[in-house]
Amino acid sequence: MGRSAVKLSRLLAVVTPLFLISACAGGEELATVQASSVVGTWSEPSGGLISLREDHTFEVSGLEVKSQIYDDCPDGSGGGSWGFFVDEGKVGGSVFVSKKATSGNSLGLTFEGVPQGGCEVSLNVVDGGKALCASDDPDLPCGLDIRLTRAESAKEPSEP
Repeated sequence: MGRSAVKLSRLLAVVTPLFLISACAGGEELATVQASSVVGTWSEPSGGLISLREDHTFEVSGLEVKSQIYDDCPDGSGGGSWGFFVDEGKVGGSVFVSKKATSGNSLGLTFEGVPQGGCEVSLNVVDGGKALCASDDPDLPCGLDIRLTRAESAKEPSEP
């Protein structure tokens, strides 16, 4: 192999993984926001709503979560609790959902009545905090093709 071929193969070995990583990232940049920025009602174009409350509970109405990974995600309506994903801060440490975290770029939803691990859906903060994307895959911020924006005059679902 000639010298230029070796340089080209080394360049491809470095550049190819970078292209693959950016392709898998889903092209969405996550934005870190305060909890107060996500509290309220969010809607998607087909009329589905999610209301995120200050007490870290939520209610969903008319929002179909069609996960190809999890079988127990409720379709249409449901409720539960939410929190920001936080990193334990240690090398090899875990990432978990915390109701005490005051800011973040990804929210974990825990649906009432669904077995643990039966439906792991996150809402990722995108568009500088103007939208939330639903995903069931941590590598794809908008993996479920559900993009929610702040509802202008949406009626909030009733308290649980």
